[in-house]
Amino acid sequence: MKILSLHCDYIKFKALKKAVKEPEELSEEEKKEHEVKEPLVIMIAVEKNDEIDGNKAVNELVSNIIDLKEKVNAEKIVLYPYAHLSSNLGSLDFASNVLKDAEKKLK
Repeated sequence: MKILSLHCDYIKFKALKKAVKEPEELSEEEKKEHEVKEPLVIMIAVEKNDEIDGNKAVNELVSNIIDLKEKVNAEKIVLYPYAHLSSNLGSLDFASNVLKDAEKKLK
């Protein structure tokens, strides 16, 4: 798994177009533009070799995020799938599950 972490003054994001053939449906709230102030932004590319031991990959990701969060004293975390970090991407289903599991553990 590759991550790019940014501690920002703010981030604004909005779903503009479909990045995959069959994306999950977004609620009206999820379709709106969001602004998060003082976030730790974690851009994530899930790779094929992460699929070997998915639980370990998620646990290491969460541990690294918590460590970074404490170092920069951030209160908010934005997980952002960012496939451009790797040319060895894992499957879409696996990557989606990694992000969902990480989000649950970070809450």
